[in-house]
This record gives sequence, C-alpha cells and structure tokens, in this order.
Amino acid sequence: MKEYITIPNLLEIYEKEISKNVKNKKRVYQFEINKMQNIGNIITMLNNSNIGHKHYNIFLIYEPKVRLVMSLSVKDKIINHFVTRYILEAKLTKYLDIRNCATRKNMGTDYAIKLVKKYLTKMKNKYECFYVLKIDIKKYFYTIDHNILKKMLISKLDSYEYDLISKIIDSTNASYINEEILKYIKRYNYEISLYDYGKGLPIGYD
Repeated sequence: MKEYITIPNLLEIYEKEISKNVKNKKRVYQFEINKMQNIGNIITMLNNSNIGHKHYNIFLIYEPKVRLVMSLSVKDKIINHFVTRYILEAKLTKYLDIRNCATRKNMGTDYAIKLVKKYLTKMKNKYECFYVLKIDIKKYFYTIDHNILKKMLISKLDSYEYDLISKIIDSTNASYINEEILKYIKRYNYEISLYDYGKGLPIGYD
C-alpha cells in the first residue's frame, strides 16, 4: 500500500480529481501557492497514518432542500481520494453487487437507468403484473454504526489500511461537529440531525 504514496500519484489525484472539482476556488489557490510543500506534507501524513480530518467546514445548502454539508480542506480531500482509489476501490470493489451503483466509477445514473430498463424488461417477459418498491432510508448516513462498519472491513484490509479507514470513519466523533450543528438549529430553527457518538458518516461536498 505505502508504495503508492508517491508525488506523481498524489499530484495526479490533485490535478485530475480535486483542483477542477472543488467549488471553493479560493482553497485551490491557497493550496497552489505551496503545492509541492503541501504534497510533501500529505506524503508524511499518509506514511505516519495521520489522515488529518481535524476540522470539517460545516455549512448548509438550501436546494433542493435544507441539508447539512461537511467539507474538508484540499489536503484532506486529496487524502480521501487516495484512500478511495488505492484502498476502497482496489480492495473492496469485488465484494459489491453489480447493481450497487452509488458513487462508483463508470456506474453513474446512465448505468443505473440501463440496469432498471434491463430488469423491467425481464420482469415484463416473465410476469403479467409486478410491483416496484421505491424506498428511502431516513437519516441513513447519520445512523451507520462505526463499530459494525469497521468489523465488516477488518478482515479485508491490512493493519495500515484498516487504521486509516477507521480514523476517517471515526472523524465524526469530534465534539465541535455537534456544537456547530446546534448553532444552525438555534439560529434558524431548522430540523437538522446531530451525530450520536460512534454513529454516522460525514455528509461530503466538493
């Protein structure tokens, strides 16, 4: 795993996946000023199993509905994408059902629509009448249990990879997160969920 922690790999992630997609261009500009030093810092952090994630920028978006967003620094975004590419995709993709289309490479909305059409055609050919159930799990990301999730991962990752992933999962346990959410609740009286300790994943945003 650590053999992938190189300047070219991290620069590629930054150039192709981060700099073009981060909506707050001021953050990109600030990162660019000392780009190579920042990349060097990321290498040190990854080699020392120090993922950062010390502070989420917490704010609200209002369309299509009021929603809490937790955004990371450019440096931490690079680490997230590195972990996704070299751990999550490399080690865990084989365990995912082919019908699981959420946030997977080359398996976006168009792919999901093709799957739906495929299975609808199969059902029409087999049955005269059938039903389709559309459901939404309320507060899904807020209720994911950290320990259960980590138990599912521990046998599939080496100790270094598991340690990195665990730190990212547990990053929502920081007390300041609920303190920031409470400020929005008190100020605007919005119905926004708080994080229970040991539960929930961050609601991301580029």
